[in-house]
Amino acid sequence: MKLQLTILLASIQKSIFQLAAITAAFFLQISGILFLIGFAIFVDTLTGIWKSRKLKIPITSRKLSAVISKLFLYEIAVIGFYLIDYFILNDIIMKFFSVPLMLTKILSLVLVSIEVISINENYKAVKGIDIWQSMKNLFARAKEIKNDINELRHNKDSSTPSI
Repeated sequence: MKLQLTILLASIQKSIFQLAAITAAFFLQISGILFLIGFAIFVDTLTGIWKSRKLKIPITSRKLSAVISKLFLYEIAVIGFYLIDYFILNDIIMKFFSVPLMLTKILSLVLVSIEVISINENYKAVKGIDIWQSMKNLFARAKEIKNDINELRHNKDSSTPSI
């Protein structure tokens, strides 16, 4: 009787492991998206703690526990949209667009954008510098430099005598 129980438990354990492997393989397609969302939440949390320390705002366990619920909700939402996308909408969307799992990717973009905006707000509160405005200025300056180089190149080409 004890041997049969041991064999049964080993068989159940093997089946559970196989089921977990199959499930992990199914969700492997969105593992990068799930990691990106988790990373964005992590960076937002770090910048939020940095902001709280610099501005001397108390950090409470209630605020930190919101991170866990946010991570759980975001990840479950992406998994839910992936299931809907995979089993229902992907074939329909692929008729009009050539982007597989478009709905899942749009949701992920929205969630990561929310976190990036929050990171920008935290950085701006501590340093007083808006990351988006700094990037716009950087790109505008790069465009000016490119125009200056093109102008110098054009002037150099026009100053050489033609034969």
